[in-house]
Amino acid sequence: MEGSDVEETIVVSDVSEDFSSGDEGGDGEGLLAEPIRGVRNGALPPFVNKLYNMVCNKETDSIISWVLNLNVSNGAKIFAIWNIDEFINNVLPLMSKSKNFDSFITQLSNYGFKKMFWDYREYAHEWFQEGKPHLLKNIKRRRKQAISESEKLQREIKKLESASTEQDNELNVFKAYVDNIISNQKRILETMARAMKSTIDHHNQVCKMHGIKNNNDATQNLTLVGEQSHKTSALGESSFAPSCEIQAKYISTKNARKNN
Repeated sequence: MEGSDVEETIVVSDVSEDFSSGDEGGDGEGLLAEPIRGVRNGALPPFVNKLYNMVCNKETDSIISWVLNLNVSNGAKIFAIWNIDEFINNVLPLMSKSKNFDSFITQLSNYGFKKMFWDYREYAHEWFQEGKPHLLKNIKRRRKQAISESEKLQREIKKLESASTEQDNELNVFKAYVDNIISNQKRILETMARAMKSTIDHHNQVCKMHGIKNNNDATQNLTLVGEQSHKTSALGESSFAPSCEIQAKYISTKNARKNN
């Protein structure tokens, strides 16, 4: 498993990631400097290189190490983080410029590592195995798939359709609001018209009961007042002057006094 027996493959590393290739952190300087046997120095992404050295380092077994499996005779295939606080404070700074554990987990996902159990911090990759560093060359960072022009166009169409639907909903709400106002106005006008008719009918009945003669003038005057007070607005809706009923009562009383 020496370097001369293993094919060497150069993997271009992503220099934009937080995990650089240099040794960082004064307390752990030199801890991750040992090159991986079977892989030419600098051939792997810094994250994969440092992670493998860290998992294999016996000095940090109480914090991070391989998970022993008695059923596997040719090396462990899962590593675990045993002490999260110690890992963040003492180990993670050796790999990253910060102590951001979420960034570390994101990097694991970017390189295809999977969490084995939801309640344990155990991770695995098919090419990340104990004693087989030459397999690490197969671990590559996932690249974002390029979006075609047709997909971009479809996304824009969906956005426009969504915006159009939202505008239609707003117009429907406004239309319902206007219809409700018009309906209320019509009910008010109908109530006022019934009240005026009731006033006229009551006036005629009172005149008839008292035998008042020549009451046609009063009825005509009352009708005329109602007609004059009925106006049409610019919107085509009818409105009645609030003085109709008062004027009707005044005329009716005046004529009754004359007849008596």
